[in-house]
Amino acid sequence: MYKTTLMRIWQELPAAARFIAFFGLILLMAGACTRREAFPEESEEPSEMAESDSAAYDGQLLAQVVFDSIDYIVPPQDLMQPFIKEFGDGTVVDKVMIRKVQESKQDKPGYYLVGMGIRNGFYRAMALELDVSADNSLYLSSSSNKFICGATAGCSFCYFMFSGNQITGCECESRAPGNLCEQKSSETNTMLKDVRLRNLREGESRYKVPLGTSE
Repeated sequence: MYKTTLMRIWQELPAAARFIAFFGLILLMAGACTRREAFPEESEEPSEMAESDSAAYDGQLLAQVVFDSIDYIVPPQDLMQPFIKEFGDGTVVDKVMIRKVQESKQDKPGYYLVGMGIRNGFYRAMALELDVSADNSLYLSSSSNKFICGATAGCSFCYFMFSGNQITGCECESRAPGNLCEQKSSETNTMLKDVRLRNLREGESRYKVPLGTSE
């Protein structure tokens, strides 16, 4: 009965009124479609967005390159214990520094955080590749490449070898047959996991070290 009444009212409307009513219905439907498109699709669940956010960059600021010097923001001595923990084999680290790797002036420089020490009387070193920001700030993240180089019997010291701005391995300083260096590498590290670092920009005196020298 309700439908019949509506049909009778519609038929009694002048042609102009019916046209206006029909046009208004089209606009209403179009507006509903526009509002639907403004909302995320059903597949874009908040949980999925949270999973994407969980992969955020975890790099920590360590230093900044200023002309030909390294401006340390985290004191190198504060990184000795994290290096010892990262070695995890009894290596005692007593030297930490940042080194530039650049085979030629045409190569973009790369920067590595290096920790050096001794295990059972043999030299060992670890180099962690640093990320470089647009303002030449140096960051270490858990996805930074890790290289370990250790001297063996007959070799007193090992050098990291590189090509362009990338470390490719290591070799014994004597280069004599049979004098080799143990090599290990990894695409990840746990160096700064659960480590709270001091920041020299927060009131402490800062210092710069020229590239290519030790402190």
